[in-house]
Amino acid sequence: MNYSIVITTFDKRFQEFLIPLITNIKHERPDVEIIITVNGSCRASFKESYRQALLAFLANQNNCFPVVFPNFQSLAKMWNRGILTASQDRVLVLNDDLNIPAGTGHGFFDQFETVLEAHPGTFKINNSFSHYVINKYELIEVGFFDERLLGLGEEDGDFYWRYHERYGREIPSISLPNIDNICSDIADDGYTKGIRTAAKFNRDYIKKVKYKDVLIGGYKGMFDKRVKKLVPDEQQYPYEAFYRLNKDKV
Repeated sequence: MNYSIVITTFDKRFQEFLIPLITNIKHERPDVEIIITVNGSCRASFKESYRQALLAFLANQNNCFPVVFPNFQSLAKMWNRGILTASQDRVLVLNDDLNIPAGTGHGFFDQFETVLEAHPGTFKINNSFSHYVINKYELIEVGFFDERLLGLGEEDGDFYWRYHERYGREIPSISLPNIDNICSDIADDGYTKGIRTAAKFNRDYIKKVKYKDVLIGGYKGMFDKRVKKLVPDEQQYPYEAFYRLNKDKV
């Protein structure tokens, strides 16, 4: 297959969401590579019972590779690490609270793979970053998801803004059926919330530090208003481009 899948998850969504999602994916595409980035708890220890159950479940799933963080990490870091770990240049990134029905005939993956052949770049699915495709070359050129956003939230809007800054165009959205975004409110208890499950820290950093609202010029993208970027982006994973150019020489 010419794509990998990355799924981000944490303990509270294991039984209800992650197990059925991976089970249904493997029913439709048994050999697809899945990278599962597993977050630790914020201000709590990683549950040993969860670790054991998670690894036992994944041990019976073909071509599934967990990346486990003992401590809480940002969604930006989980996305970055999952995408970097994936072996393919095209990566389908999924939230764990999605339903992809199995055994529906001309299902999600049949239609998704047709779309993937026609659209080589990055794109959202159904206008949402709960499910999107990233092109690794574009991710390197635009810059990785900003890991200064230490919680969850705003990392998609920030990347969307920077994508437009880099290419002068917006990330397209492709409509696909047979994938249901449940939008669960189940979240880690440890961090301070802003809007729904998003971290207040992330919102404050975007609104008060990295960007500034402007009336003239700027660009809106996924933000509430047109903004101008105030804080320059640091280069993250600076040797990834070198790795990609030279990995076949080893």
